Amino acid sequence: MYDPKRGYPSVAPYLLYEDRARATQWLTEVLGMTEALRHSMPDAGNPGHVELLHGDLIVMLGAKGSRFGEVSSITLVFVDNVDATCERAVVRGGRVIEAPVDQPWGLRQAVVADPEGQRWEVTEHLRDAPAAEWGAQQLGEMPG
Repeated sequence: MYDPKRGYPSVAPYLLYEDRARATQWLTEVLGMTEALRHSMPDAGNPGHVELLHGDLIVMLGAKGSRFGEVSSITLVFVDNVDATCERAVVRGGRVIEAPVDQPWGLRQAVVADPEGQRWEVTEHLRDAPAAEWGAQQLGEMPG
């Protein structure tokens, strides 16, 4: 599902909101985005993660103040090797905010900050993992 070699975008904005349900509603009603995936949280009503389609682009929504810290956005970038990218980030003046980890959605991911503090979620596709396998609902077509 998250494989850029099969058409999933290799770069995606990840916007962080306190109220993801409200943001989803606004973005679909005002900008014409289509909800493609939703990962619900136990706190009822406010999804933890949403993926919206706009043409062939994905916009991701996540929880403000979550694992990304106190920022309002982060950019997801697919790379060939997450571990090597983290090493290069540190050598070139950045820092690793979240060490590489294999996620249940089939990706290896880490969060790095560049020298000015912008956050990047470096991501490597490991395997296809159906949304239901990791607790999400696929609501529409996904790229790739």
